[in-house]
Order: sequence, then C-alpha cells, then structure tokens
Amino acid sequence: MRKNFIENGKITNEFVESYVKTTYRIVGNNKHSALKPCHWFEQRLMTGRENRNCYKGVFGIESHRCLQNTPSLPFCNHQCVFCWRDLESGMIGSDFIVEPDEPKDIVNELIRHQQDIVENHLPLRRYVENYDVMIDLLYFMLKNPATQNIDTLAKRMELSKKVIDRAFNLLKNRYFIQPTDNSLKNYELDGDIKCCIDSREELQELIDRELTTPEDIIKAHHEAMSPNHAAISLDGEPLLYPKISEFVQEFKNRNMSTFIVTNGTLPKKLESLDSLPSQLYITLPACNEQMYKKISRPMMKNGWGSLMSSLEMLDSLSCRKLIRLTAIKELNINEKLLDDYVKIVENANPNFFEIKGFTLQAKALLIKERLKSKLSVQDFFPDYQYLESIVTRFEEISGFSLIYKNRDSRDFLFAVNWDKDKDPRLPSQV
Repeated sequence: MRKNFIENGKITNEFVESYVKTTYRIVGNNKHSALKPCHWFEQRLMTGRENRNCYKGVFGIESHRCLQNTPSLPFCNHQCVFCWRDLESGMIGSDFIVEPDEPKDIVNELIRHQQDIVENHLPLRRYVENYDVMIDLLYFMLKNPATQNIDTLAKRMELSKKVIDRAFNLLKNRYFIQPTDNSLKNYELDGDIKCCIDSREELQELIDRELTTPEDIIKAHHEAMSPNHAAISLDGEPLLYPKISEFVQEFKNRNMSTFIVTNGTLPKKLESLDSLPSQLYITLPACNEQMYKKISRPMMKNGWGSLMSSLEMLDSLSCRKLIRLTAIKELNINEKLLDDYVKIVENANPNFFEIKGFTLQAKALLIKERLKSKLSVQDFFPDYQYLESIVTRFEEISGFSLIYKNRDSRDFLFAVNWDKDKDPRLPSQV
C-alpha cells in the first residue's frame, strides 16, 4: 500500500490529485473509478473520419463515442513491466479495499464527465479552427518551399506553437508533409502536392477529400455527446470491483456495448458474472509460467494457473471472446515461441486472437528498469515490420486466418472460432 493514499479506509485527495494532473477524471464518492479519453478519441473529434479511429474500429467501435473507463483504478494484482500507468507510486494494492460505489452512480458520472470533456476541454471551435489552420499551413509551405518546423511556422504565420503543433501533427500523420531528416522535426510538403497543386482552393479540396470538412467535425462532436460503447480497460483489474456484473448491466441499460479487458487471474469471478460484456478480452502476456512471472510480476499465488483456468472456461461463456498477446520484443515474442502460443489459443478456442505491440508511452518507458535489464528501451519495442514477419509465420503455423491489421496501432487480428468471411463488427454497431 502506498503512503498517504489510503486513510481510514478511504482513498485520499493526494491520490486523486496525482491522477488529475495526467488528464484522468476520478469519479464517485469513494474515488476508485475513472475515465480518460484516449489519443484516438481526440483524433476522431479532429476529423470525424474513420481513418482516425483506433484499431477497435474493426469491431464497429467509433473512437469518439467510446467511453474508456475503469471501476478499479488503483487496484491490480499484477505489476506488468509493459504497463503505462504509474505502478511505482500510483497503485494502492492488489485487493479492492474501499467501499464500492454503486454502478448506476458511477456510470452516470462517467457519462457526465465525458460530455464535459467534449464540450469544454476538446471544444468544437478548436477543431473547426484547426481545419482552417491546416489549409493555411499547407498553403504557406507551398509558397515557401524551404524546410519548415513548428518553431518557424509559428513565428512566420504568427500563430501559437500549440495551434501549429495540432495542425502539423495531423498533417504529418496523414502524410501531407514528409520529414527531411532523421530528427523528425523538419518537414516539407509531400512531393505529389508540390508538383500538382497551385492554389489554396485546391489545397482545401484536397483536405476535404482526404482528411476532413467542417461538417464532418461538427457531426463528430454532436455524436460524441452520446457515447455508445464502454471500454472497461483503462487501469487496474476490473474484475476486482465487487459489483462488476451490475456495472456492465448499467451500460447495457443505456444501449451501450461493452468490452472488458482482464488479466484472467480471477476465474471464479469470471465464472460468476451475471451480465457478460459484449466482448471479453483476456491478456496473455507469456506462453509459460516462468515468462509470465517475469513480465506480469503477480502479487498473488498461482497467477499462471488462474490465468490458464480462465482460458479453459472461455468456451462456456456466452459472449464473444478474444485473447490478446501484448507483444514485447526480446521478451515474449519470437518465432521460437509461436508453437507454444498456438497450443494455448487452440485449447482456449476464443473467437479471436490478437497480437498487439506494446506501446512505449508514459510509465511503460520504465520497462528497462522494471526488468533490471541492460538492454535499451528501444530494444523491447516491436515495430510494425518486426511484428508483421512474426504474424506471417504465426498464420502459417496455426492455420488461423489473419483478418485485420492496423499499422498505426501495430495490431493484428486472427479469426479462431470465427468464420474469416463473417463481419466481426458487434451486432449493435452494424
């Protein structure tokens, strides 16, 4: 238990303040629940287009209508080395040790805060303005062909760096501008734009066709005020929340689909769920117990056995099931391990198997220290090309069909107990 984070059986304001600083919203009287819009949430608000959606788009989930949340923010029985949250100072323990808030109250507050974020912190006017800034920025670079960066553009266009940065990054992500050196700070217009476009009007037409329009942005903001999906996956182990079944049911009562992402170490809780999510994710961090202990650093006895028990019961659960391998280069993914993963997945028989590269962000940057390794942080990062070669081999060995891949998220989805030609979108999202 972390010092000053629990007093008289209650989570302290000190704990809440440590998370609010990182754009979390803590909700509920007992402060164990939270939401935090992800990167893709804002990206979708910026454009309204499907090409700025997260990898869950394959299941019909629209990022701007997705409520990323947790009912057990500070409680987890794992200390995974790839976790991006502050395990070192921001976790209270492996047991749910406070009085649980009522599910209906939590869900009401989650939705209210999400609406407030859309209305007041990611406001419509910002992104409509961004549309104009993107066109102005491209036009400036068209007329001033020298290499540009955020600093030079802000100075010469007389706009704040923050405003330029927002437009610059979206244009960079969609390849309207290209880097001129390895620093990834200096850019020039894409060659096709330089050679074929002459006017601001043509640039606007290009943006409208390939990226967004004001009408798209307005529509996305309007839709975001009515979330239709709950990703119960933000932080902590959600099955530790004593009222998780009622929590899922509260979302269902609002006609919202639900995903639960669990580490699979609570098979009895999983078996006793009265209200199952639309899709259940179980994280598979390793293919053997020794590797599991090194990566997950469980704060419980027989964690590996509990995970295997959860996987064994998947066939009996009447919801869609997915096993996710969070892939870490040099640690839990290489060609020599693939046969072991195939056996685990075959025995569990989920609908889907997913290989997703772990993300070097926030506290996941401490992976080297958490592993007490002499390797560099980058040595653990599996880029898209590396994973694609592994995935190709996995498909050959397993016979599972690769039905989806997402370069930005480094995500690969296999059909296991699923017809490869069947639409994987949730029925409510089709």
